[in-house]
Amino acid sequence: MGFIENIIAGLGLGETPAEPLFKAVLYGDGAIYLQNVGAVKSYSPDKIELRLKNGGLTLTGTGLTIRKYCEGDLVVCGKIKTLSRN
Repeated sequence: MGFIENIIAGLGLGETPAEPLFKAVLYGDGAIYLQNVGAVKSYSPDKIELRLKNGGLTLTGTGLTIRKYCEGDLVVCGKIKTLSRN
């Protein structure tokens, strides 16, 4: 059993999913890099709603700007306050 599988089994979460729903890397509260984004549903400087393969994701903050969106990769800069699945 590999490292990730040991952690998942230890947490009682079951098997590792074949493909992650999305990946997020926060850089403080000033930027976020996301993978596996299907589409941008709505965009304003205070709120960005995203469509994922399974559900959605909402970012809220101030001065939010989309810096890169290409082939499922998305970079958002600005003061990020919340990130929530919906």
